[in-house]
Amino acid sequence: MTDRATRRTLLAVATSLPLLALGGTAVADPVYPSQDEVDRARAAADGTAARVDDLQAQLGAQQTRLEDAQTQLSVAAEDYDEARALLDQRTQETAAAQDAAGRAAAAYAAARVDLGRMASESYRGTSDGYSPLATVLTSGSVDEYVTGRVTLEHLTGNRADVQQRAADARTLAESTATRAADAEQAQQDATDRAATARTAAQRAADTADALVADTRRRTDDLVAQLAQLRQTSVALEQQRQAGLEAERRAAAEAAARAAAEAAARAAAAAAAKDAARDASKAASKATAAPARRSGGSSPAATTVRRAAGPTAGADTAVDWALAQLGKPYLWAADGPDSFDCSGLTLRAWGAAGIGLPHSSRLQYSGEAKVDLSDLEPGDLVFYATDTSNASTIHHVGMVIAPGTMVEAPHSGANVRTASIYRSGLMPHGTRPA
Repeated sequence: MTDRATRRTLLAVATSLPLLALGGTAVADPVYPSQDEVDRARAAADGTAARVDDLQAQLGAQQTRLEDAQTQLSVAAEDYDEARALLDQRTQETAAAQDAAGRAAAAYAAARVDLGRMASESYRGTSDGYSPLATVLTSGSVDEYVTGRVTLEHLTGNRADVQQRAADARTLAESTATRAADAEQAQQDATDRAATARTAAQRAADTADALVADTRRRTDDLVAQLAQLRQTSVALEQQRQAGLEAERRAAAEAAARAAAEAAARAAAAAAAKDAARDASKAASKATAAPARRSGGSSPAATTVRRAAGPTAGADTAVDWALAQLGKPYLWAADGPDSFDCSGLTLRAWGAAGIGLPHSSRLQYSGEAKVDLSDLEPGDLVFYATDTSNASTIHHVGMVIAPGTMVEAPHSGANVRTASIYRSGLMPHGTRPA
């Protein structure tokens, strides 16, 4: 081998040694990400997390807006239901007042005819054949004169009675006509209020319906974006959102239950305090005036009218309400294909033979109250924007089991069963009877 060839061989061996030391495989020097690349990756991850949080917040805000719109519709629909129920009442009152005015006017007209007839007979001196002059001239004796005079005085008295009846009839006709006019005005006012309430309810319904559709569209879009950011499927993300919503509802239910129990304790304490105060007053009066003691009576413990035992027919009402499951909510509806909240309870108790007004507020105010701890199937539970003010009630449901009700909930939903514990639960239910 020449020197030149030897040198070429040694050079080849020398340059191959690093490769041989690594098992004979050609491997490049490892390349590590630069700090700049690490910072950019971290920023991208942080941005993704922030975007996820933002989308999640948008979903929550969208749901809150929808619930607010549904509550506003519930309030507006109840305003209309109440206005319509009061209009029905005013219409009946007007019809009764008009009937009374008509009868009073007829009685006055008849009294005027009698009064005119008697006035004419008196002018002719022929009231039933008697007159003062004829009594004197035709009397054959003192006894006949006295007898005739008594008869004349009786007829004169009758004339006075007719005059008084005519005056009374006129007074009654005028007063009943005034009441009829007042009733007609009240009916017109109620008509105007019902029309205004209907317009407001329709506007709220349109808003809620539009928001339901928009919420579904936006929710689908946001869920799809979340799935992409989290690198999961839309189906998995939908399941995750359903789980988060279930957790939120469970927390809200727990809070509502705690609030209801606290309110019940406060109400019981207030009732006990009122009972003690009333008992003390009764005892003081009895001590001051023992002769006036009635014995055996007890003072009223509270101003709330309490319900007696379960109402006969409650099972019928519950069964009827449950048979409507799946039918859609429609404000102001009372069946047979759709219902609002008080329309459902109205028809359910109607099936049991008990009439209720088509208004959750009137169903609350007109019935005996039940503590939440004593609710029975068929009892009604109510929801308000201010639980201390019954005039803000806007929803009603029917108890079917402890802690559970059937309800026609809101726009975009169907008749369903649900927990009674939610925000706005009134401290008392009612028991129709």
